[in-house]
Amino acid sequence: MRIGIMTFYNWLNFGANLQGVSTYLYLKKHGHTPIFINYKSEKNYAIWKSHQDNPQLKTHLAFVNKYIENQTEFCHNAEQLLEVVKRHQIEAIIIGSDAVLQHHPLISRFKLSKKYGIGLKRYLEEQRFPNLFWGVGFADKTPCAMMSVSSQNSEYQYIGYLTKRKMRNALSLFRYISVRDTWTQQMVKCISGRDVPVTPDPVFAFNSNAPELIKSREEILEKYQLPEKYVLVCLKSQSLPITMLDELKESFAKGSMSCVAFPVPTGVKFNHHFDYEIGLPLPPDDWFALIKYASAYVGSNMHPIVVSLHNAVPCVSIDNWGRTNFFGKKIDDGSSKVEHIMREFGVADCHKMINGDMCNVKADEVVKLVESFPIEHVKGHALEMTERYNQMMQDTLKSICLK
Repeated sequence: MRIGIMTFYNWLNFGANLQGVSTYLYLKKHGHTPIFINYKSEKNYAIWKSHQDNPQLKTHLAFVNKYIENQTEFCHNAEQLLEVVKRHQIEAIIIGSDAVLQHHPLISRFKLSKKYGIGLKRYLEEQRFPNLFWGVGFADKTPCAMMSVSSQNSEYQYIGYLTKRKMRNALSLFRYISVRDTWTQQMVKCISGRDVPVTPDPVFAFNSNAPELIKSREEILEKYQLPEKYVLVCLKSQSLPITMLDELKESFAKGSMSCVAFPVPTGVKFNHHFDYEIGLPLPPDDWFALIKYASAYVGSNMHPIVVSLHNAVPCVSIDNWGRTNFFGKKIDDGSSKVEHIMREFGVADCHKMINGDMCNVKADEVVKLVESFPIEHVKGHALEMTERYNQMMQDTLKSICLK
């Protein structure tokens, strides 16, 4: 079956690249012909084009282009998408995984800024309903399913009645919907009354879908000149003070573990005194392997936590996700996708929220959490997640199969 895939797969994002490749290889190995549909709004496409000289983006694109052999032309609207579907003889479309089910109501976008006063946060077309990720303009013509989609903590409580009705009509056209977190599950329920399952991110199946892409431990240690035992520390900003990072380095050294500064796609964004730092450009498959073979991961973002849990690597989340109020303070309401994952794995105590600009966790607390991390329990749950992923893929394919 020729199956179109729509997601954020070819951008400056390690996790997005890996989940795209994971989905592609699963479908290919199960006898299908996956074809990634290159959907970007015109504004997002212009932004993407403006970054083409970025060495790290080139590395991301080299990775996805190497393994995702079938990709369509770019399309910016439903008319162009339908032309692409016809041209490539696409029989059905899977949307996801990733934050493709977003909508941020106007009232939720007003925030107080210390620098600018009251400001309105702007979002791209792909982050606001209606757009093609919601199936608008084509889901009534082509069998469609949503797979492990996320709303990126959209404040769905503020969606107006008329918009909600249009969303409900859009979602009713999908033959299957699963979501990546409980916040999005509640959003779908609020909009449509539809009970949908929470299912794993495709990266939770990367070891089984793409084992041939993962370098050996020996190769990684040699390539990046790392010691046998290392702890990756990755922050999107200086959310842990340098004095705390110094304490962390000293404490881990007592257990013969070396701290390594680990980059986000724009580089290492925090000051430190570590002896090791991973630079850019960094291939996504090496990024995965570096986490897989680490003694621990301490840091921001979701997909490093997913990779850590997938490989039973002790991890402490310095979490930058979740809703904020008008004043920019984090709201403890379960909207963080990272908190959801860690809670599901039974390691909620390893989740530490950034509030304002800082996370108040202490170095000795981080070390204790790493040392007491329930590795065997997490291994077992990681296997369950892979099984749940495989069941989700079977359910997805069954829903859109034309035969």
